[in-house]
Parts: sequence; structure tokens; C-alpha cells
Amino acid sequence: MEQHLYNLLLRSLDAPLPETEQRRLTLALDTSADLRAMREELVRLRTGLRTEGNESFKPFFADRVINRLSTHRQPIAEYFVAAFRSVAIGAAALVIILSVYNISRENSFTFDSALGIHHQTLEQILALETPFE
Repeated sequence: MEQHLYNLLLRSLDAPLPETEQRRLTLALDTSADLRAMREELVRLRTGLRTEGNESFKPFFADRVINRLSTHRQPIAEYFVAAFRSVAIGAAALVIILSVYNISRENSFTFDSALGIHHQTLEQILALETPFE
């Protein structure tokens, strides 16, 4: 099937064609079974879409979509604040628990012990058998 005839067929479904193009399409439909089958399929698809297309969306769907698109979006920083707000309390509790655990292991109340930083002397490092494994 030629692309020109297919385009004529599509245009004929949307609006009336000029007389010369209508004659050319009618002649092609009379001689081509493929073109007739394509026309029947397109007509069937269009009627199916017309009958089912309106029932698939809730009322005022288009208005809701346009309203959602036109509303102002929040900046990315506000999005991250809102996303991590729910885990902030749990994360703070976890940091406090780990700090208390590290302080209790060192028996000293310093910032390094809260973070679990252990200062090694050169002798302690040399006493290790394999310090870099």
C-alpha cells in the first residue's frame, strides 16, 4: 500500500476529501483488498475508542490535570526536608545510642571517645602483627 493512499484514507476519516482525491481513494479501495481491510480496521478502532474513551476517566479529569500542572512546585531543598523529616528522630536516637556506647567503652567523656576514635601509639601499632590487612 502506498503511503499517499494511506494518508488519503486517514484524511477521509477525519473530513470530506476534495472530489479528485475522493475518486482516487474510491478507485484504490475498489482495487486493493489490503486498503479495504485497513479502512475497516481503522473504522472499528475509531468507533471502539469513541464508545470506551469517555468512561475510563473520572469526572473533571482534564481540569484536575491542568490544575496539577499549573500549581507551583516546591523547591528541591524543601522536598528533601520533607522526605527526611520522618527519619530524623530515629537517626538522632541512633547517633545518641552509638555515642553513649562508645563513651561507655572508653570510660572517658571526650569527643573522640563519643565518636569511637582511638589514638594509637607507635608502639601499639608496631606490636600488631599485620597492621594493614
